[in-house]
Amino acid sequence: MIDLYDLYNSFKSYVNTFQGGWFRPQTDFQQASNDISNELWEKWTRQAEKSQEVLDNIAPFFKSKNILVKPKNTYYGTFTQPPDYGRYATSRIIVHRSTCLPCENVDNGDCSELVKMEQQAITEKYYESISERTIEKIDSQRWGAVCEHLTKFPTLDNPKLTQIDNGFKVAPRTVSVVVLDYYIRPENAVFDYTIAPGDIQTGAGDQIIYNKNGSKSLQWPTTVVNEFLVRLGERYGMFTRDQFMTQASSQLKAAK
Repeated sequence: MIDLYDLYNSFKSYVNTFQGGWFRPQTDFQQASNDISNELWEKWTRQAEKSQEVLDNIAPFFKSKNILVKPKNTYYGTFTQPPDYGRYATSRIIVHRSTCLPCENVDNGDCSELVKMEQQAITEKYYESISERTIEKIDSQRWGAVCEHLTKFPTLDNPKLTQIDNGFKVAPRTVSVVVLDYYIRPENAVFDYTIAPGDIQTGAGDQIIYNKNGSKSLQWPTTVVNEFLVRLGERYGMFTRDQFMTQASSQLKAAK
């Protein structure tokens, strides 16, 4: 993860400012860092499947969870989004021959093992017969037409899913558990510190004493530090009306 104090020191060097300069550590720097964190999350979760570099960058926000499906008195079942759900990635079911496998240990969507039978002795032959089926996500406008299609209707070999308010519909209704892959949103980082008073005799200014225990790092990997510095530099240039800094940072951001 990216420690905010380390990022703050790199930022000061990047924009050539002093500790008590224009960008206040909490009011400006901390807020800007969290804004940039959300900006990068929005951008890269949309581009997740286009680049391995992007996938590596957003890996800390990727999560997989097994969720029980509630069958309805119709052709589909429903399940609710996890509380920390941010953006859909993909989903699938686990199939053994012509049966969607349930998970005995599913509890509020958690599953300690993907598949567990009543008897502990499961043969290798059984494991070899298990396969995963990717669920095709359908937009709400085509959902009815797809479900009624003569040849492309939902089956366990070709299940379908559509998003509804705070949840999903999944067909066919024989699906019992969905393995949902999704992205959680980044938590806000915290820059906690105290101020050591300056020395009147020497004229040295106040100094920041960083409180690591009371702070919270950015969840991003350290490979993303440069992305933060470029965007912080652009924001700093706009804040101080430094046109050169703004232009230089904008050009670097556009080149990435």
